Amino acid sequence: MKRTLSLLLSALLLVSLLAGCGSSGGNVQGNVQGNASGTSAGKTIVIGGQSDLVTLDPGNMYEPYANMISYAAYDMLYRVKSGTMGTPEPSVATGYTVDSTGTVYTFTLRDDVVFASGNKLTAKDVAWSVNRVMNMKESNAYSNVKSIAKVEAPDDTTVVFTLTEPDASFLVKTTSNAYCILDSEVVKQHGGSDTGGDTAKAWLDTTSAGSGPYVVDSWTPKEQLVLKKNANYWGESKNIDTIIFREMTSVDAQITALKNGEVDIILGLNSETAKQLQGVDGVTVTTGPTGLMTFLVMSRDTSLSPEMSNPKVQEAVRYALDYQGYLDLGGEGCTVPLNFVQQGFSGGLTRDLKTEGQDLDKAKSLMAEAGYPNGFTITLTCASNNSEGLEWTSIAQKVKQDLAKINITVNIETLEATLVYEKMRDASMPFYIMFWSPDYYDINNQTAAFLPGTGDSGTAYGNRTKWERSAANEDLWKLADEIQVETDETKRAQESEELQRAFEKDNPFAFLLQHPKTFAYSSKTLNNVTYDDLCKIELCELTAK
Repeated sequence: MKRTLSLLLSALLLVSLLAGCGSSGGNVQGNVQGNASGTSAGKTIVIGGQSDLVTLDPGNMYEPYANMISYAAYDMLYRVKSGTMGTPEPSVATGYTVDSTGTVYTFTLRDDVVFASGNKLTAKDVAWSVNRVMNMKESNAYSNVKSIAKVEAPDDTTVVFTLTEPDASFLVKTTSNAYCILDSEVVKQHGGSDTGGDTAKAWLDTTSAGSGPYVVDSWTPKEQLVLKKNANYWGESKNIDTIIFREMTSVDAQITALKNGEVDIILGLNSETAKQLQGVDGVTVTTGPTGLMTFLVMSRDTSLSPEMSNPKVQEAVRYALDYQGYLDLGGEGCTVPLNFVQQGFSGGLTRDLKTEGQDLDKAKSLMAEAGYPNGFTITLTCASNNSEGLEWTSIAQKVKQDLAKINITVNIETLEATLVYEKMRDASMPFYIMFWSPDYYDINNQTAAFLPGTGDSGTAYGNRTKWERSAANEDLWKLADEIQVETDETKRAQESEELQRAFEKDNPFAFLLQHPKTFAYSSKTLNNVTYDDLCKIELCELTAK
């Protein structure tokens, strides 16, 4: 977050590369009672789950569930092919070329795409949308465009990207929300800017300005989000007019609602809770692979905790953890990554629990080396959230038990998820639980997020942990730079394995689990429901019975 992903998804509905993946019917009233109450003229689907949505602005999105909405309301040049872990296929692009330097990508576009407003989508909208994110350095999505030197639109159907250096993952990057194409004329009327000083986020949190099969009708954070069919959609029509995402923090409540026909899809299951739906008539439970990892973050900021910021203590924490116990908590299908590269990415390694598992003697020795043989007290912050059905509070209790064995007293602080995300980005917590789902499916996404480095040129978690880039860890960046441009997958995997082994020697994390996805849907109201780890439930593929 090894090798190529070995798990296969269920049979999926494929969509034409040139036809898009949506709908083109008129606006309908819909209802909020689920498809059982819908009519053939206006079907409504209700999804129950616990999202982590913070914003609906594609230029600011960064949370795992964000792309479920961006993929429904917006188009990109390329999108992730249904049923894959990141394989790109054309969306509004018809193809691309790369020059001999590997730094100039030229995309050609369809000429029949229109936005929900009725405005025609052209290359200038692509360039404007990407330039907008390039000038929003405070946005987390900025990390996915910062390798771009410039983007130009020489005509209505051609867009040219010039990169600062070769990037083997660039095409895959264009499938992320950072590359969503906005209706520039409309967004500019609401504070949008591609030269800096953009103020459109507040407006984009209430609506959408894309060309996807659905438009955002309303969003009440922590309650529900409503999507309506885009009357001007340019692609293939589906028979669902309203999709409602209802926030439901209780997995038991989700299960009951599905059994009672109040919702059509539930997302909060794991292998254990899914057993409650075995044999239930009209309910289908399915699983698939994900790139979602849950891990502990330990800041290097000595002002937050001189004890926990000590690299020896952080290494001791990794040795003190009972990884098998976390596998038991996570359930069937979970694995323990060695560190920041998941299964499914070039060379991703899993932790060998026989040789790299819990070692309390080693942990105690490291605590003594660090100067804390008698331990210390630390606050572990966790959100009221879950990783594919595993509550973070359960993880926190397990961490508390494990660390007590090396004399670290853990006080658990539980906060609302949005507050934890704010504190994470402010780098104001010494010790916390977090999860990570890739923005695009390539190892370059992982190096850009987890390697050391602070400031504008730093990484997401370099900044969040105050882990400075230095001569002592420059070997990590040397390997990452080689991986970034390497196109031979065998060499790339070898370099990835070497990088993970070097990373394991010193880092401010403890990676606990990589999770599978388990969800359930009503086979009475829906045809086959497809899942893609980047955009979660493929809303634009849903068809009602």
